[in-house]
Amino acid sequence: MFIALTGGIGCGKSAALQYFAECSFECADADKLCHAYYSRAEGIARIAERWPSVIDSDGMVDRRKLGNIVFRDENDLAFLEGLIAPFLRQQLEELRSKTNPVMVEVPLLFEKNMAPWFDKTVAIWSPFELRRTRLMQRNWDHAECSRRERLQWSPEKKLALADYGLINCGSLELLRMQCCKLAEKILNQK
Repeated sequence: MFIALTGGIGCGKSAALQYFAECSFECADADKLCHAYYSRAEGIARIAERWPSVIDSDGMVDRRKLGNIVFRDENDLAFLEGLIAPFLRQQLEELRSKTNPVMVEVPLLFEKNMAPWFDKTVAIWSPFELRRTRLMQRNWDHAECSRRERLQWSPEKKLALADYGLINCGSLELLRMQCCKLAEKILNQK
C-alpha cells in the first residue's frame, strides 16, 4: 500500500504522519525528500547557477534565503520545482517498492497532480482560526500565512478530493485515534 497524506498549512499533517508511523506505516515527508536535493552536489550547482546569493559561506543552500525568493515569484518557484521534480519522483519510486505499507506527506499532492502516483489519498482538515493559531506559533505573521496559502488549494478542496479524511479540530489524542482507526481500515484492505 502506497498512501499520500495531504492537507493545508497548519492542518496537522506532521502530527498525523507521526501517528500513522505508530500504526505500522513506514512514513516519509515529500518536503524533506526535496530538501535532500539541496545537499547534493548537482542540486547545489543547479541552484547556484540561478540564485548564487542563496549559497552560504560553506557552499550549502540557505533554504530560508531560497524560500524568500521562490515563494515570492511564480517563475522562480516553477523553475525550482522543475529542478526537484525528477529527484522527488525517483525517491517516491524507491518508497513505492517497499513491502511495508508506506505513508508519504505530500502538501501539494493535488496541486501538482501527484495523486495518481499513490494507491489512496488521505487529507487532513482544520478550521481556519486553528490553522492560523498554529502558524503564529511558528512565528509566521498573517501576511506570510496568506502568501503561502495562496500557493495551495484550500483544505476544504483537498478534503473533498481525497479518498479518506481526517478532521483535526480537537485534541492530539483525538487525531491519534482517527489515524489509528483509518490505518486499521486501510491495512485491512490489502
